[in-house]
Amino acid sequence: MKYFYWLGAAAVIALGIYFSTQISVKPQSLSKLELTQVAVPEDLGKLVFENLRREVKAAPVLMLGVTPNQIEDLELWRGFLEANQEQGSKYDLIVVESMLPYVEIFNNGMHLQVKDEMPRMVEGINKALAQGLRVVIIVPSIYASQLIKSNPVSRLKEEFKVDVTSMSVSKFPLTREQEASFDPACSAGGAVDPAGTSALGCMVRDIARKTYRKKFEANKYSGLLEQTGAKDYLILFNRN
Repeated sequence: MKYFYWLGAAAVIALGIYFSTQISVKPQSLSKLELTQVAVPEDLGKLVFENLRREVKAAPVLMLGVTPNQIEDLELWRGFLEANQEQGSKYDLIVVESMLPYVEIFNNGMHLQVKDEMPRMVEGINKALAQGLRVVIIVPSIYASQLIKSNPVSRLKEEFKVDVTSMSVSKFPLTREQEASFDPACSAGGAVDPAGTSALGCMVRDIARKTYRKKFEANKYSGLLEQTGAKDYLILFNRN
């Protein structure tokens, strides 16, 4: 009997190990700012800073993501940077993806094509850090989110060994019906993900579902903040 007992126990353990290696762990998020409605994007940017003040100060290199063609995302980050004026926390050098529309908002920034000029950017970051300067980089959110593999922030961390914190802005669906057409798409259940952005899309969808029963005030902006990794944050942000 003992033989069959131990044989059964071994089989259970073996199956547990097999399934643990076959089934990936779904990324989880931690709320940092509940759904908030503001009059202008800059106000949400200021709230994001206030809620991450300590994390920002500990991040000499910060990558901020935006949705291309959405000027309010850039305005959000303008409010964030304007709120961050404390010595030792304020960013001294602003790098902006030159392909983004409306980047003139940051007219004191250095414009370059981040994806194509990565070695040049890293050289500039390292020189700045050596001088005790802090660097912020503004790019599309698909470049900034650490949920996406092999994107610019992943290259900074893995290839160039830059310790970078990411904060990305994304629009979000308001109903389950809108999920089907939302971009980036959530390719759940092993579906094909040619763009490689499904992890971000699924995270946006899962967080957005918390808001589906909320009431939104007309002519305002709605946003919330979640931590999605050790040094990775996601802001869901819509104009009502």
